[in-house]
Amino acid sequence: MAMLQISNRLQTRLFGLVGVLDEVIHQERAIPGVHCAVAAEFEELVRELVRCAVLADREAGATWATIGEPLGISAEAARHRYGHVRLIWPPPRNPDEEPESESS
Repeated sequence: MAMLQISNRLQTRLFGLVGVLDEVIHQERAIPGVHCAVAAEFEELVRELVRCAVLADREAGATWATIGEPLGISAEAARHRYGHVRLIWPPPRNPDEEPESESS
């Protein structure tokens, strides 16, 4: 259930970023720094997605070698990087973030 909620949260964030990016692309003159801000948010979203994928794969019984291979790292590097990752759900709320509705 938590993985589904995480997926929904990631999808909501992604749609929000796509909307911002769409606005930026269609402006004649973009706000300085907005491109990097959007790219950085996508980068954080991808890191969060990888952490969730590692958790799901480990829960499914994947070895560290199996996890590390598509990430381009060794089993030992995967274990070192992600072995401490635990699911904290719901995540701590960002004070600047609007509360999510119960339907999301």
